[in-house]
Amino acid sequence: MASLEEFRAYHSPLKDFYQGKSVLLTGGSGFLGKLLIEKFIKCDVSEILLILRRKKGVSPTDRLEQLLGKEPVFVNYVKDPQLYRAKIRVIEGDVSEVGVGIANDDLAYVYERTNIIVHAAADVRFDESLKESIQTNVRGTQEMLMIAEKCHKLEIFTYISTAFSHCVREQIEETFYEPPLDPTVLIRVLEKMDDMDNFEMLSKKIIEPWPNTYAFTKSLSEEIVRRYQTKLPIAIIRPSIITTTKEDPFAGWTDNMYGFNGVVCGAATGVLRIFHIRMDYKASIVPADTVINSTLAVTWYAATHPGQEHVFNCTTDDNPVSWRDTERQLEQWKDRIAFEKSLWVTTYNTTRYKPVADVLAIFYHLLPALLFDAVLRVRGHRPRVLKLYQKVHRFSAVLRFFTNNEWRFRNERMRAVLDALAAEDQHFFPCDPKAIVWNDFLDDQIKGLRVYLMRDPWSTLEKTLPRHRRRMLAHRCLLVMLYGALFYLAVHLLQGFGLLDFQGLHVHDGEGIGYQEAQAAIVD
Repeated sequence: MASLEEFRAYHSPLKDFYQGKSVLLTGGSGFLGKLLIEKFIKCDVSEILLILRRKKGVSPTDRLEQLLGKEPVFVNYVKDPQLYRAKIRVIEGDVSEVGVGIANDDLAYVYERTNIIVHAAADVRFDESLKESIQTNVRGTQEMLMIAEKCHKLEIFTYISTAFSHCVREQIEETFYEPPLDPTVLIRVLEKMDDMDNFEMLSKKIIEPWPNTYAFTKSLSEEIVRRYQTKLPIAIIRPSIITTTKEDPFAGWTDNMYGFNGVVCGAATGVLRIFHIRMDYKASIVPADTVINSTLAVTWYAATHPGQEHVFNCTTDDNPVSWRDTERQLEQWKDRIAFEKSLWVTTYNTTRYKPVADVLAIFYHLLPALLFDAVLRVRGHRPRVLKLYQKVHRFSAVLRFFTNNEWRFRNERMRAVLDALAAEDQHFFPCDPKAIVWNDFLDDQIKGLRVYLMRDPWSTLEKTLPRHRRRMLAHRCLLVMLYGALFYLAVHLLQGFGLLDFQGLHVHDGEGIGYQEAQAAIVD
C-alpha cells in the first residue's frame, strides 16, 4: 500500500475533501473505527474528535494510548507517535447514555468545530439483550443526530449500518424501508420499563421476523436517520459480512472473532468441526478496507451531491463468491499454516440439514470435549473444553440464519460513487469489489487470522508443523479404528438379523458347496 508520503503528495476531489477537516468519530476503539482513524490520519484531517468511554477503570486517554501502541494497523505510530497525538482529541462519552455522556465544555467544542460526523459505534453482538441493543444502536444514533443538529459547520453525517438491517427481504434496495416498529416509541417504552426481565422475555416476539437484536435495532436506527434527512445532510452505508483487510493498510488484519472470521478460526484450530450451512449459496463477505474506503467515498459523494437520498449497499454482489469456494481455498492451507493455539487438526464438515448438524455435533463436538476434559482432569488441570463448545454452539446458532439464506443487494448508487472517483483513487482508496481476487484474498485472510487474531507469530510455524503432522497421524489412526469398529458392528448386526451369511462361502472338509457341486448346479 502507498506510504504516507505518497498519499499526501497526490490530489483528487475525494482526498482533498478531507484535508483540514474536523471529524467527529464514534466507535474509534472498534474494528472499523481503528481503520477509520488510520485513514483519516493519512487524509491529513485537521483533527479527529474521538468519543471514547471509560472502561474497566481505564480513562479514555489511556485507552487511546494503549490502542495506538498495541495495534499494528496504526502503521506510522512507531515511527512518528506525535503524528497521531497531534491529530486526535479524546472526548469522554458513551453512545449508550443520554446526551452521549459528553461534558458541556466538550459539547461546545464539538458544536463549534465539527465538519464531518462518522457514526461507527454499535453493539454488534448478535446475542445481546434487546435493552442493550436499543440503548446503543437506536437511542445512541438518535443522540448523535441531536448533537449533529447543533454543529454549526456540519457538512455531512454518515451512519455505518449493516446490509442485513432488512434481511427479512430477499432483495435489498438502496433505499429506506418502513421499520417494524416506531423506534422513538420503543425508546420511551424502554426508558419507562421497570420489569426488564419481562421485557427481555418478550424480546423474541418483538424482533420477529428479524433473526437477532443486532439486525432488528439497525433497521430501527435507519428510521431515526431517515427522519433527520430534511434537517441534515446524511448518508447511510450498509456493509455485509465484514472480514479481514484486503490490502489497506496491509493484508489480512482484523481484531475480532465475529462472523466469518470466527468460522475460519474455529475450523483452522480444530474446534469447529460441523457447521450448518448451504455451501452453494453466495457468501456475502466483504473486506474491511473495502468498507472503510467506501465509507469515505460515500461521505465525500453525499456531501458534494445534496438533495439526493444517500443510501448505499457495500457488498460484493458485483463479484460474488460462494461458501464452497471459500472452503475449497482455505482447505488448501490446512496442512501448511497450522495454528499454534489449536485443539486438534482441521476437520471441517458441513451439512445443509439442521437435524443432521445437531446429531453430528454430539459426535464431533460434545463427545470429543468430554474426552479432552477427562484428559485434563487426569493431568490435574481444570476442564474447559466442554465450556468452550457451549460457546461454539451459541456462535453457530446465531450465524445459522446468514449461512442458510441468500440475498440480492442492489448497488446502483454505490456503483455511481465508484464511477465518480478519479483514476488514482482506486489505488489510494481501493473499494471496488470487482477488483477482489478471491483466492488471493482468502490466502491472506487465513495468514492474517493466525498472526493478528490468534497472535501466532510466523516464528512459531516451524515448531507447530511437526506437532500438526503427529496429530494428523493420530487423527487418521483414530478414523481407521472408528470406521473399523463401525464396520465390525454393522456386519454382526446384519448377521444377527439373518441379512448376511458368510458360512456358505467356506469349504470345510466336504461341508458347504464345493466348486464341482456349484458348477453342476449351474449346468442343471
